[in-house]
Amino acid sequence: MSKIRFKIALVLAVAVGTLPAVSQQRPSSPDQYPPNPPANHVEVRFAMGKEPVICKRFELTAKAGGQTILAGSFASGFSIPPSALTNNDMLDIEIKCGEHKWHFSEVGPRALRHGWWWVGTDYPPFQEIFQGADRFKDAVWIKYLIVDPMNDEGFEVYKFCPARLKDQKPGPCFDKD
Repeated sequence: MSKIRFKIALVLAVAVGTLPAVSQQRPSSPDQYPPNPPANHVEVRFAMGKEPVICKRFELTAKAGGQTILAGSFASGFSIPPSALTNNDMLDIEIKCGEHKWHFSEVGPRALRHGWWWVGTDYPPFQEIFQGADRFKDAVWIKYLIVDPMNDEGFEVYKFCPARLKDQKPGPCFDKD
């Protein structure tokens, strides 16, 4: 291999190794998850429909009891603040990845436990976790936060747009901000 080809290969290998984690919908089985996050850490992945959303950094704000307990810009996940471990209040979570924004209120405090978050907006036909649910039968989209703690039962928080209300402003299909 010539020196130039070697240098190009080396540059590509370094560039690929420093890219942010590939984002995606939640795999249908935990066996398909990426490697476990470090202790006291939540890894976050994003998707729009079936397509992964890749952002070099995402912005996150989590509030409990009207107080901000976590705010910042993160590459692929965040460390859980010590104050979150004793928090029993419901959370208000805002997440921004590139041009995409999600807001979830009344999120259980277990969301800030070691594990995974899968955040996105899904469109019909919906991913497996949302299929077959009558409440989504006429949904145009579902904005979701799927919480998968490592040593606890997971849960979903979602907001959806019913087809009959998709053009109604204000309404459930439009963000207030």
